[in-house]
Amino acid sequence: MIKNKKLDDDSFLMQRRDVLSMWHTGKDVDLDEAVNYNKNLPDEKNNVIKLRRAKATGEIYTVTGMGKSTVEEHIELLQHVEKEGKADLLAISPDSLTRYNRFDQVQKYMEESKKTGESKLNGVPVVNIGVPGLRRIIESVKSPIALRGGMPDGRLLAEILCAGGCSFSCPDLLMDFWQHSAKTPYEYVVETHQYIGRLMGYYEEHGIPMLSNVQGFYGAGIPPSLQSASIIVADLLLVEQGVKNLCIHCVGHGDLVQDVASTAARESTLRYYLDKFGFSEVELFKQFSFSLMQYPADLAPSLAVMFMNTLMAGLTGSSISDVRTMAEAKAIPTKENIADTYKIAKMMQTLIQHQKIEVDENELALQTRMEEKEIKAIVDKVLEFGDGDILIGALKAIEAGVLDNPFAANRAAAGKVLGVKDAEGAIRYFETGNLPFSNEIVDYHKGKIAQRELKQGIKVGYDTLINDLYAVSKGYLI
Repeated sequence: MIKNKKLDDDSFLMQRRDVLSMWHTGKDVDLDEAVNYNKNLPDEKNNVIKLRRAKATGEIYTVTGMGKSTVEEHIELLQHVEKEGKADLLAISPDSLTRYNRFDQVQKYMEESKKTGESKLNGVPVVNIGVPGLRRIIESVKSPIALRGGMPDGRLLAEILCAGGCSFSCPDLLMDFWQHSAKTPYEYVVETHQYIGRLMGYYEEHGIPMLSNVQGFYGAGIPPSLQSASIIVADLLLVEQGVKNLCIHCVGHGDLVQDVASTAARESTLRYYLDKFGFSEVELFKQFSFSLMQYPADLAPSLAVMFMNTLMAGLTGSSISDVRTMAEAKAIPTKENIADTYKIAKMMQTLIQHQKIEVDENELALQTRMEEKEIKAIVDKVLEFGDGDILIGALKAIEAGVLDNPFAANRAAAGKVLGVKDAEGAIRYFETGNLPFSNEIVDYHKGKIAQRELKQGIKVGYDTLINDLYAVSKGYLI
């Protein structure tokens, strides 16, 4: 039965036996030994400790996806990016088969990769290389390594990651429910994510700071308050299980005022609900990414997108700038591509780090206030559905379309909410579906869309929405 309640030790340990038996590398995970291993790692390899420094100094650490199919290849990649790209934060992206726990198939492709000398996987087979393989990766570089990528059931992956010395995970309840499968039941994803949260909480209780990153869902073209509500649901699950450090994934659409306002509203409302449920001690960090349906294929436009990503990370006070490499739209990036991406982003960050860049304060205050109202309207309705339990309420809210996602892979989504850009490039609600919004909120968005229609002399419709999704990749904001 779904309930937002901390797993007791007996339930957690009983489930662990089944989780560790999913693949033979699970037998190498020993919690006491893993805690001691993590305690003996240098502070600079812990994501939370490193990001605290970034918050204090105003630094922005670049991160992008990276993953090779063998330990040796991934070490070579990370060492090159750290040295040549001057990276402060590195990443590990699991391969697609690992994300669906198809470890027998992963093993087959690993063996083929070794025989042919050509990688047959599109990421790191984290579970199959096991704790020893991951520790070789962790120990090969100075920087902390962040997980990039989610899955409906990442329990064994999380066990290997934590025991191997990776202090950054992504148990993202609604992202992993919405985006990764057409039919995965919500109840199942709740169960697997409570387990991961409890595992991270265990490490926290034994003195190892662990960082959880939550995005809610892919945000291109979706009004940000809906994503914020999804993040709050997922984060309340995690903190109940003992997670103490949350990374809020903030998504930009290109309108600087809205991007700053959305980040402020996301942080303030998350803090509001954390305080409401007694989790005031939880520390928050921010990660920023420019969310596009399609990235520019040519070098010059891709550099502009990377600059915008870094600029918006600075404006929003984010410690991590999550970027796409310059080569990603055309091919699988090489180690040189990734290192150059880091180097360019770091130069951009250096140029803006000590500058005070401001946006229109009145408009910023208005948009922040409106988004806070939107987020609270959704989350309060979710809590009402669940009689105060956020997870029970979320199930009923999904069924009612109060939690919605227009681009979900999972068929449980109502798909009635749609967004479109206004005259400034901010994302507004074109269709509010079954969201529990007041007339004030609905009229506010209609008014913003009407301003675009007046300015451009067009009638905003579904074609406009589609064109907006691809605008930046074609060289336009709107």
